[in-house]
Parts: sequence; structure tokens; C-alpha cells
Amino acid sequence: MKKLNRYVPVFALVCLTFAFTISAAAQTKGNQKNQPSIIPKWTWPGKLDAVVAAPKNHQIIYEDSNVRVLQVICPPGNEESVHTHRYKSTMWFTHSARFIYYTYGTGKSGRLVKKDSVEVKGFPAEALNKGQMVDREGPHSIKNISTDTLKAYRIEYKKDFKVNTSNIF
Repeated sequence: MKKLNRYVPVFALVCLTFAFTISAAAQTKGNQKNQPSIIPKWTWPGKLDAVVAAPKNHQIIYEDSNVRVLQVICPPGNEESVHTHRYKSTMWFTHSARFIYYTYGTGKSGRLVKKDSVEVKGFPAEALNKGQMVDREGPHSIKNISTDTLKAYRIEYKKDFKVNTSNIF
């Protein structure tokens, strides 16, 4: 039973990904005003993409032409490499931890420098396993400052779309 339980989040992700893909396709089918909008130009280099720049913390568990599903893991004491997320996404945490979220900008020399930080004291149990829409993220990293492993999943939408809630349930 324990082996089966560890596959439940992956199965849920695949189902959610399928549902979001179908929903996005359905809302644009035959309706010009709901066509996917054009995503603004992304200016950060591909070498900063999460799975390229921080592969120890970001693993692709599913990808197709519409979405990419990432598993994000940050063990205790670990600081991710600086990275970006070029697509809007749905993200949810399955395991909480205290961490510091750092943002970066381009310094006078053209190199990335830490600009700001905020400490996140973890999430209450009722906030876990609930998806939240997240906008594109420029250069950032997190440092896990607790004794717990931080674990999350992220569905990145490669094509922008408007959510049509009129046909849900």
C-alpha cells in the first residue's frame, strides 16, 4: 500500500494536466474571442530555466507541447541555484518547510545580484495540496532553513489561455 500511495500525487498531476489541457482546448475551439493570447516576450536566457539551472531541485515528471509538470524538492539546508519560470503555472505544496525566497536583478556589471528576500515560515496543513495560480517568475532561488524537506508540484502552461469557468461542474 505504501508504494501505491507514493504514486497518487503523480496520478493526480497527470489527471489535472489532462483536464487543464482539455479545458484550454475546449474554450478556444470555434470561439475566436477565447483564442489563446500571445505571451509577452521573455527576456531571460534559457540557461536560467529551472530544469537547466537548478536540476537537483526541479524534475520534469511530464511534458508535452502544452504543459510541463515539475516536481520541486528542496532538502533541509539546501539553497537552489538561481533560476526562472517562463510560464504561468499552477503550483501546490505537499510538504512544508521554512525557507527564504530570494529575488535577483541585473547589477551594474550585467551580472545577477540578490535584490530582495522574504522569509516564509512554512504553510499550515490546510494550505497544503491546494493549487494556486502563479505568474511567470524572473530570477529567484529559495533556501530551506528548516529540518523539513520542502516539496511542491508545478504545472507550467506553455500556451496562455483564459480560464472559462462556465462549463465547470
